[in-house]
Formats: sequence, structure tokens, C-alpha cells
Amino acid sequence: MSEKIDRRKAKTKQQIYESLMTLIAEKGIEHVTVTDITNHANLNRGTFYLHYRDVPDMLQQLKDHVFKSIEQLVMKLDFRMAMEYGDRQETYPLGLQIFEEFAKHADFLKVMFGPKGDLSYAIQFRKLMTRHIYEKINIPEAADLKIRRDYVVAYMTSAHFGMLMHWIECDLDQTPAQMAHIMMDIVNYGPLVSFGLKERPPAKLSN
Repeated sequence: MSEKIDRRKAKTKQQIYESLMTLIAEKGIEHVTVTDITNHANLNRGTFYLHYRDVPDMLQQLKDHVFKSIEQLVMKLDFRMAMEYGDRQETYPLGLQIFEEFAKHADFLKVMFGPKGDLSYAIQFRKLMTRHIYEKINIPEAADLKIRRDYVVAYMTSAHFGMLMHWIECDLDQTPAQMAHIMMDIVNYGPLVSFGLKERPPAKLSN
């Protein structure tokens, strides 16, 4: 009986979720009400309140769950190891996991990152990438860079987050493995080599 109740609750929450996503895409995140959701899902308001206090509470729970599931992977990134995989033209396993996690939540992220979604949520992910990916790149402070290090980090974060958003907007028309390879290729060799406009250096052999 407990398993049957759990399945029913999961089904109800999925109905509520799907209605919320549809309504945000139609009306914008600020204009969706509990009544809108329950009417769309053909449920009564009491059923909604068994799971959430209100629409902002539901959204926050969803946003926190998706963000934390991706953050816990991003925090484990070892950029030196990732670049070693890139040198051998191999896919970095954790990089692949991260794109697979983004793919798992692509429908939600497409709505949140879209024009009627939540800009602050996109900024939250961009900051995550800055903190735990590009700031880990080993650029010595004394390095003779032509532009300041913070501009290097800002460029890389914006370019690669833009590519991630484009992938989601295009309904994942590349596989997570392809995206992981593309991203690491650009980090390792720059856009000219990755786009085929400049000759690629030979791959390093594994020991």
C-alpha cells in the first residue's frame, strides 16, 4: 500500500511540475499562480498544498535540487587532470558526467534560462562555473599575460556558458560526450584549433 501511495504522490508531483513548466513558458515566471497550476493539472488546490507552500516555494525547491546536483559534480573537477585527458584527445569522465547531469535537467533549465524564466538562476550557474572551473586554471600571477587574468576568466566563463545555454536551447542536438569533448578541446587548444581554422598539435600518448 505504501508503495502505491508513493507512486501516486510522485505522479501528482510530476503533473504539478509539468503544468508549472508549461505555464512559465506561456505566461512568465512572475504571473503563474497556484490556481493556474491546479486548473492546468486538473487537481484541487489542496493537493498542491500537500507538497508546496506556494509557487515560489515550489520553484525554489526545484531550483535548489537541480543546482546542487550539478554543483556537487562541478566542485570535484580537477582541471589539471581534465587538460591531460584533452592532450590525449580523450573525454574527461567527470566532464562527461557534468554534461549528462545538465542533460537530465535540460527541460527545466531551458525554461529557467529562457526569456520568461529566471535570469538570476542563469547568473547563479555562471558564477558556479567561474568559482569552481575557470578560477582553478593554473595561470601564475607573475605570468606575462597580454590581458588581465580576471578578463581571461570572464571571457572563458561567458563563452562556455553561452555554448552550454545554446546546447540546451537546441534540445541537446549534440550528445553529452560530444559536448564534453568540444568544451575541453576549446579550453586546451582555443577556438581556432577547435573550429578547424588552425592546425591541431599532435595528441600525447598515454603512458
